Amino acid sequence: MKTEHDRRPQSMDIRLDPLSATEWRVCDRRAEESDYLSILGFIESKNGRYEVTRMSAPADLVVLGSLDEAKEIFTLYDAGRVHTGKFVV
Repeated sequence: MKTEHDRRPQSMDIRLDPLSATEWRVCDRRAEESDYLSILGFIESKNGRYEVTRMSAPADLVVLGSLDEAKEIFTLYDAGRVHTGKFVV
């Protein structure tokens, strides 16, 4: 059985995985890298702006002025269920 809890990720919980020179996958360090729940969304640089797509709201595109701002937007929203441990009962 897995124990889980809900909480917003903090800045230190956010990891950016480069997919190309202009694209990043945004992941939550609190979940294992192999766990699909670690993926919070994506950031893409276009024309000097940063487009953010969150997995929790893929239709809500957010455009920001810097990569740091784009990363920080993920701290404003609950990441949903995050695995915190695995226990056999």
